[in-house]
Amino acid sequence: MEKFKVLRQHHGDKPYAEGDTREADERDVAHLVANGVLEPMKAKAEPAAKNKAEPAVQNKAKADK
Repeated sequence: MEKFKVLRQHHGDKPYAEGDTREADERDVAHLVANGVLEPMKAKAEPAAKNKAEPAVQNKAKADK
């Protein structure tokens, strides 16, 4: 199930107000997305893993002195 941000008040499986979050199958609410009632929410990307084997890069301005 996908998460959607409610942009306009509507009644689905229950009443939804503007700003609510709705979980639904994307195919079931495609008409609401197309009409600007719902907006898909993007999942937060995980931060890139740090490679602890390599030393941290120093500021070049400080390294030149």
